[in-house]
Amino acid sequence: MPAGLFTRALSWFLAAGMLCALTGWADERDPSFRLGVIQERPGDPTLPFVQYGELLDYLSGRLGEERIRVAGLVVAEDIESMGARIARGEVDALIESLMPTLTLERQTGLVRPALLVWRKGQREYRSLFFARKDSPIQRLQDLNGRSIVFESERSTSAYFLPRVTLQAAGLKLLRATDVPPTAGEAVAYRFAGSELNQAYWVERGKADAGAFNDGDWERTPPSVRSSLRVFHRTEPVLRYLLSFDRRLDPGIRSTVIQGLLEMSASSRGRVALDQAARIVRFETLTDKDEAQLENWRRVLGELQP
Repeated sequence: MPAGLFTRALSWFLAAGMLCALTGWADERDPSFRLGVIQERPGDPTLPFVQYGELLDYLSGRLGEERIRVAGLVVAEDIESMGARIARGEVDALIESLMPTLTLERQTGLVRPALLVWRKGQREYRSLFFARKDSPIQRLQDLNGRSIVFESERSTSAYFLPRVTLQAAGLKLLRATDVPPTAGEAVAYRFAGSELNQAYWVERGKADAGAFNDGDWERTPPSVRSSLRVFHRTEPVLRYLLSFDRRLDPGIRSTVIQGLLEMSASSRGRVALDQAARIVRFETLTDKDEAQLENWRRVLGELQP
């Protein structure tokens, strides 16, 4: 991480501690709010604090008007550990993509999506399956007996959605380490850790195909993308969601929602949103959005292990 970003993260920690000391808000009796996220880059543990520091500063000022203390960011290493922290009552709200959100909703019975989050300029996105331009792969069924590379198990567009799509096409997926060299009745998959690595792996022949979202396709360097070809597109899904623990005080929940919805209307709020993983704005879920979530809850319940 660049030294400047590390310094900003450290400054945010110190400022948060001084705020609690000066105002007395560290008292456990004061109402508080804790935002939770799952670590996107395990090799960079300070990244979430750099990303969400400004957003939490903004909320601290907004919630402070109601004497609600922003207790800090809760970062979990993966979906499982986030579920444990939610169960222990350590997280009041979660910001995540579709698959981790609905998985945690299903596993804990405690979180429920409340707001849609525009991220990286997208309200919705879809997964694109791609291969080298000189590859014989033309459709999903051509992946049988071949390999595909995903990003990580927590990714909606670069694992969950492609996985569901392949299973719906009648294909069986197996981790690459579980597939014998002569296997021809399954699609072998591995994780590359990032979308750019996925593209490089396919370009260089380390995997026959990859899958990630349409925004990541556009962000792939032209020198790499020129060697690749999209052969399948999924239906779009909601980009990102903010969910609340149902045990959170309704008054705090309402104040947080109002504060988040207002952020994009101010220059300071827009800067904080952009820093927080390039969020554009928060907005309420429509009836169509709720119907999409219900459909994916059903799919998740039917998903093969």
